[in-house]
Amino acid sequence: MTTSTIKPTGGEEVPPAGVKGGVGGMGGVGDVGVAASLSKRDSEEDTWASKGYNYINPFVHRIEIDSHIEVAKIYVLTVLLLPIRVVGCVLSLISAWMFACIGLYGMTLDDLKEKPLTGWRKQMQCMTACGMRMVYTFGSFHYVTMKGRAATPKEAPILVVAPHSSYVDSILVVASGPPSIVAKRETADIPLLGRIINYAQPIYVQREDPNSRQNTIRDIVDRARSTDDWPQVVIFAEGTCTNRTALIKFKPGAFYPGVPVQPVLLKYPNKYDTFTWTWDGPGVLRLLWLTMTQFYNRCEIEYLPVYTPSEDEVADANLYANNVREVMAKALGVPTSDYSFEDVIVMSRARDMKIPFPGDIVEIERTIEKLGLIESQRDAELCKGFLRLSNTDRLDIITFGELLQVDLKNTNLHKLFALLDHRRMGTVSLKSFLLCSLFCKLKNSDLLTFLRALIHLYSESSQQIDRESFVRLMRHAGGKLNEQKAQALFYALDTDNLGYVSFDAFVEHTEKQKSSYKFLYHKSEHIRRPKAVTTPAN
Repeated sequence: MTTSTIKPTGGEEVPPAGVKGGVGGMGGVGDVGVAASLSKRDSEEDTWASKGYNYINPFVHRIEIDSHIEVAKIYVLTVLLLPIRVVGCVLSLISAWMFACIGLYGMTLDDLKEKPLTGWRKQMQCMTACGMRMVYTFGSFHYVTMKGRAATPKEAPILVVAPHSSYVDSILVVASGPPSIVAKRETADIPLLGRIINYAQPIYVQREDPNSRQNTIRDIVDRARSTDDWPQVVIFAEGTCTNRTALIKFKPGAFYPGVPVQPVLLKYPNKYDTFTWTWDGPGVLRLLWLTMTQFYNRCEIEYLPVYTPSEDEVADANLYANNVREVMAKALGVPTSDYSFEDVIVMSRARDMKIPFPGDIVEIERTIEKLGLIESQRDAELCKGFLRLSNTDRLDIITFGELLQVDLKNTNLHKLFALLDHRRMGTVSLKSFLLCSLFCKLKNSDLLTFLRALIHLYSESSQQIDRESFVRLMRHAGGKLNEQKAQALFYALDTDNLGYVSFDAFVEHTEKQKSSYKFLYHKSEHIRRPKAVTTPAN
């Protein structure tokens, strides 16, 4: 896993406020610890992610710059080189936009969908790609190395690209062809870039259309099987950005046509990884800054042999996708992972609902499933008596196992304990476990159901919830009820100035004003992974 550390002159690592380390136990301590302007707080919570258990989490990235000389160089180049590069990028982008405008003159989006570009428009498309290549050159990517033989569109209508780790990955499009891409329809309206993207004749995804997925697949199939001279379609099969430590599950969209595909590998053999953009990691502006304050960066594009599907793979897009992924992972020298794009959605929901360790919640759920606790009611029982228990913030492994009624010899109990022991103190918080466990069970339910399950973590009775307990409970309402709003809501419910309210009164109030509180009734239809083989709790 990628980690992040920058060491100041004193030689010791200094974490920024609130950041306790990276996900999955490989954790560094922040992006840059030398100056406040370089520090990053990855979460509003101290318990952003566990570092007590080592495993590959492909959605976490930290930038590791361990030399004060390198840090000084970043500051110097920020003053001397960055302004020149920004001006160069802007001018190159404007020139590419002008070429695109000329090439698109007299054409509509429907025209672009009907047939491939030919003649002078095709030549102007190549000029646009050259302009965009200059954007990357000014942005520090001076060296782009091509390996292998790029197949023709007839040999492989689809390019399957992995790993997908950054906005920089689009360098493949401007450096080879250019091929077509699959993009959201809204990108056509982005100033400057919209015209350039249109000129690549993309396959647009209409997110507001309920049939969007089927229509996109149909368009890919039509392009792939067409006898016209369409450019190849580039598809980043992972569907989201990762840190390149493993290949996550491929989405099957590129494989439904059942035509040969060419796997393409993207590598960045640089000293510092300042461009990987993942769910938990530096933001895009920080990455742009650190990337453009390097003297240069390298990108390597490797074309693997064309993969021709078997009859079984043509009939089963998921089998086809998995087999291509195995080939690409072997060529990269990295493992495959059971993680998928849907797991990012789950982690994002956990973060919004203030669940401890949102970056580890998928691994925590898998471990809880293996312990047989997903189907158990043990967490609900512990929740009811939570406030009557003592020392719940510092449970050792023996007490933790006894409370969960799990054999101490169970290896998954130790794994769960390590995931929750984010400070590596040899103790865990029962409350953190209960929040995680209940979230894993109820993440597809509406928020009211989840909040009702949490009541006894904050109040002895659902009929008499005081103001402080009510506000703390509302923190888990998906980020929609901050402290100020929660307090205002409490006072609106406590019309008799009793100092407490009931949860039923809260529900009744939200039902009467459902338009204002519809987020409490929304069910998140996340894709649920297959059940793990469980080790029954004792």
